[in-house]
Amino acid sequence: MISFFKDKDKNFIELLKGSSISLIVRLLGMAFGYLAMIFITTNYGAEEWGIYSLCFTILSITILLPKFGFDNSLVRIITELNTFNDKKQIITVLFKSLFISAILSLVVIFAINAFSEVLAKEVLNQKEIEPYLIIVGYAIFPMTVLVIISAIFQALKKPMLFMLFQTTLINILFLILLVIFHWKEIEFNIFKLYFYSICIALFFAILLVVFTLWRKQNTLILRKNIYSYRKIVNISVPMLLSSSFALLMGWSDILMLSFFKTTKDIGIYNSSLKLAALSGITLIAINAIATPKFVEFFSKNDMNGLKETVKKSTKMIFLLTAPVLFVLIVFSKKILSFLGDEFVVGYLALVYLCISRFINAISGSVGYIMQMTDQQRTYQNVIILAFLINLGLNFILIPDYSYNGAAIASSVAMIFWNVTLVFLIKKRLGFWTIYIPFLSK
Repeated sequence: MISFFKDKDKNFIELLKGSSISLIVRLLGMAFGYLAMIFITTNYGAEEWGIYSLCFTILSITILLPKFGFDNSLVRIITELNTFNDKKQIITVLFKSLFISAILSLVVIFAINAFSEVLAKEVLNQKEIEPYLIIVGYAIFPMTVLVIISAIFQALKKPMLFMLFQTTLINILFLILLVIFHWKEIEFNIFKLYFYSICIALFFAILLVVFTLWRKQNTLILRKNIYSYRKIVNISVPMLLSSSFALLMGWSDILMLSFFKTTKDIGIYNSSLKLAALSGITLIAINAIATPKFVEFFSKNDMNGLKETVKKSTKMIFLLTAPVLFVLIVFSKKILSFLGDEFVVGYLALVYLCISRFINAISGSVGYIMQMTDQQRTYQNVIILAFLINLGLNFILIPDYSYNGAAIASSVAMIFWNVTLVFLIKKRLGFWTIYIPFLSK
């Protein structure tokens, strides 16, 4: 562990500092998210938590088209523009992205309103979810704008603001509203409170992004408008497809559980899924600062710098993730019991999910590396294949094994895409991203 901190250089110090800030803010957000989960499950039970989880999943799916891959493509584009200190281009790209998202949001909102009954009764097989779909529609555009602003902060190397507006502030506001409404004995819709939290967080995000860009100095750059609508779309589409299918892998579990099982089963599985996601805190935190650095090194054709940053970030991810996974696996039943006795049956699902997260941790930031080094189309194809594997296994396993079947399907798909990308990066970029304790340097 001591040798890990000996080889300090400027890039490593920046990576360590930015990752530490991101980790702290992310941990805060996760803490409030889990407190909200405990508050809902203990006061309203697994069924209410299942309805909220289903609404959250639908919102996450419906914003995929409006956000158009901008959560990744803008990091790449604006990191490059920020390298040249081109404030004018950054603002131009931001407004073009928001315009595209606004048009696509209207399309999705119209579709939800027009087909809400079909979606609730035929697709989800949950009639009681229909009234909630209207609230989901209201939340689409504000959530999309929040995602875009978060990407701007990540590209500008402001990891604290990136993490704050990605999820942390929403979770804090959500828990506060839950406690206030419950304490005042006001009748409320749980997901509507989440929508209010999004709107309040967006208000603060807009103020801060305007202030940040207003303060930023601009360098006079004599070059043409290199980021037209067409170029932005060409970069974003593969990232839209890959990020969509990656997220759909997780959400397909919830949706297929909804079709074959009950909202209680969804609540049990989602609790295990959220606990397993604890291991991803460090991966997300380190990627918050590492991703722009991948772009910097690749754009300068500095493959040695890219390789070293990848190796150090993967080692950090493993050292911080492994202890969390160990605790979750060994004490799975005990941890789930804090949510209520009805959640303990999900312990095997939690174990399966943690095993795949271990492979994810030792593989490193393979997805971001591919997307930030002009390999986004290959990454897209791998993710689509992994999604199809997950979907097929869900269809086979969920009817007989419920949430355990969903966990197995999700884990196999995650292991497949991580291992495949590790080999592809070695072949195309010339180095291994994987970290194996006692074997890797």
